[in-house]
Amino acid sequence: MFVRPYIVLLFIITVSTLLFAIAVFFPQSGTLLLGSLRLKFITPEELLENKNSQYADISDIIKNDGFINDTIIESLAETDSIITSDTIRANADSLGNKVYRLQFSNNDHSILYPVFESFEKASKSSKPVRVMHYGDSQIEGDRITSYLRNRLQDKFGGMGVGLVPLEQVYDFKFSIIQQNFGQWFRYTIYGKSDTSLRHNNYGAMASFCRFSPRNIDTTNNGITPYEASVSFEPSPFSYKNTKSFQQCRIFYAHNSQPFTAELYQGNTLSDAQDYPASESINSIRWTFEAPVSRIKINFKGTHSPNLYGIALDGMNGIAVDNIAMRGNAGLIFTKMNAQFLKEHFQKLNVKLIILQYGGNAVPHIVDNYDYYERLFYAQLKRIRELLPDVGIIVIGVADMSIKENDKYVSYPNIEKVRDALKNAALKANAAYWDMFEAMGGRNSMPSWVFAEPPLAAPDFVHFNVRGAKIISQMFYNSLIYEYNLYKKNSEGKNEKSQ
Repeated sequence: MFVRPYIVLLFIITVSTLLFAIAVFFPQSGTLLLGSLRLKFITPEELLENKNSQYADISDIIKNDGFINDTIIESLAETDSIITSDTIRANADSLGNKVYRLQFSNNDHSILYPVFESFEKASKSSKPVRVMHYGDSQIEGDRITSYLRNRLQDKFGGMGVGLVPLEQVYDFKFSIIQQNFGQWFRYTIYGKSDTSLRHNNYGAMASFCRFSPRNIDTTNNGITPYEASVSFEPSPFSYKNTKSFQQCRIFYAHNSQPFTAELYQGNTLSDAQDYPASESINSIRWTFEAPVSRIKINFKGTHSPNLYGIALDGMNGIAVDNIAMRGNAGLIFTKMNAQFLKEHFQKLNVKLIILQYGGNAVPHIVDNYDYYERLFYAQLKRIRELLPDVGIIVIGVADMSIKENDKYVSYPNIEKVRDALKNAALKANAAYWDMFEAMGGRNSMPSWVFAEPPLAAPDFVHFNVRGAKIISQMFYNSLIYEYNLYKKNSEGKNEKSQ
């Protein structure tokens, strides 16, 4: 059967006209079918627009992996007698990197001066000066924290991976290899918590572990022995400062019966002691004449204490902890026993707390995030009440993408979440670092994902190891820039007093 050409042309024109008419009148947001299933149709603008997606240009950021020598940052601080902008380009022609400035309430940079003073004294201190880095899944596996720790320890002294839980939930092999033996039980204030707990003493890691169940069968009169172990050895991937440590401290409380802790170096038993029943927070401390890299700790007892972490540190210098909480928005501090948390902070000698949250608030799109600002401010206020002199830095949310048709675009509400964190931080007199703007702003995450090699995961939410190193370097640049302003200010005061 022969079909005349004009009939074919007429058919094509008719179908195209109908499709264009549908595109014009079909709702741009689509129409809901069943449940969350939504039917969408291409819009006239999408039919006519250039198909090349425009993502943020991050070439200046990724050149040289974001590295800026401390000497260059110091020279920038020397020339910046008046702070006038949020962004400083550091030797842009050769390095092409940014020092994206920390932000302060009323431009008061002095709120971090006590932190910097403690950093300067850290190498001669009798105990480590501690930085605690809290965050959501963006910092899992010691991403971001590990590089920051290494640079701070290079500059101010210190060693070791810091405070770690008795049982790691997330992959932590980048910084240290931790293995568990026997049965361990873990309890957290976040995620799926145990609602049968009659206390909220979770400590600085917002979690604790046990080597015996909480509710032991009373029919055995509490005489069944329990035993479990944890071992540490250096990771081939870790930074040099993390590979060894000179002291080990175990924090525990709420043991109704005595327990035994044994320290092994290799196959040799170095120490074994019984620890009496106690409700208050205590610590076991082992020190080593020379730095060690491999130990095993064995626990025995009919009732386990609540074990609130093991600190693997130097005798002085800087200690930096990675405390990752997958799925958490940072609203944990007001849920925990304040006095118990304060005592744990004080035993750890905490001088700086970094809070990096917001990502888990972004997928829940609402018109207004005043509720999140109010709740996050309450967390900062609680920390201030517990540690009035501690420095606090809030790192804002990173760019996150969703797919619209064939393009990846930033969540429409991401600036609102960013602003909620920023407003809460400045209201609480904490410093704020805008990671969203530092990494390139709106539609920058695809640029990190599609970089060669990639700098972020294909979920368009998380940095990969290389990207985490770059963003950590950028944050370190900003922190050390402020430190150099502090040094310049201190030297100027000393000259005037002479």
